[in-house]
Amino acid sequence: MEKLEYHLPVFDGPLDLLLSLIAKNKLDIYDIPIAELLDQYMEQIALMREENMDVASEFLEMAARLVQIKAASLLPQHEQDEEDPKSQNDFGKNVLPAMLNAGEAMYAYRFEGYWKDVGTIDSLWEANMEVLDPENSGIDIFDEKWKIYSRNPVLPPQKIGPRAVVQDSLVTEGCKIYGNVHRSVLSAGVVVEEGATVEDAVLMDGVVVKAGAVVKRCILAEDVVVGAGARVGGEGPIAHVGTGLTVGAGATVKEGAKVFESVKEGMEVC
Repeated sequence: MEKLEYHLPVFDGPLDLLLSLIAKNKLDIYDIPIAELLDQYMEQIALMREENMDVASEFLEMAARLVQIKAASLLPQHEQDEEDPKSQNDFGKNVLPAMLNAGEAMYAYRFEGYWKDVGTIDSLWEANMEVLDPENSGIDIFDEKWKIYSRNPVLPPQKIGPRAVVQDSLVTEGCKIYGNVHRSVLSAGVVVEEGATVEDAVLMDGVVVKAGAVVKRCILAEDVVVGAGARVGGEGPIAHVGTGLTVGAGATVKEGAKVFESVKEGMEVC
């Protein structure tokens, strides 16, 4: 697809050239009207849709970089906020209120589509569950009119074993499923052994759930190993196990627990 051209008071050309000029200090970020740039982009996208053309994903990455550059230049409070021990260093809770109190010029864009703040474990889990329910949540990753582009790990297709049961779930490439998976989101390369059960869970890349283990209402980060007969999560608050950790055979991680160290065999973590 041909590159989209943008026409601003200080620039005419494609977005990648604009970023290059800013990076080389040939253009001042203060002189770039982000709102006008986005308006032009949306107009061109509307024309492309009328002509049934695919929308290039490159714009999203470059636009995000441009907004990041400009945001950093326009937010002098972020350094003070970083140094404030009482601050949570949150954009919405700390930086924006500081700008408002300081009388800085602020602008808002009313967004009508799906949006969710995933700054917590619970909200990240909720967002993944909403992907499984597009009719009620408003986000449909299979919508051909508004594709979602993501990095592809280029793995073999998923393998579903002869006695496996997979229901209402998203299973990414490279997964090997021999047990039971219900209403869950499995990232690339996940292994669920025979006799294991995964329910209402989000499993990141490379997670292994061994035979007889039960994983429910939790998020398991990359490369977590849940040992044979272990249990993670339950009916209540969302549990979380950190990257690369092991939950030993027969161990229990209770509902709502946040685990940052490996759990030995037979142990219980609340």
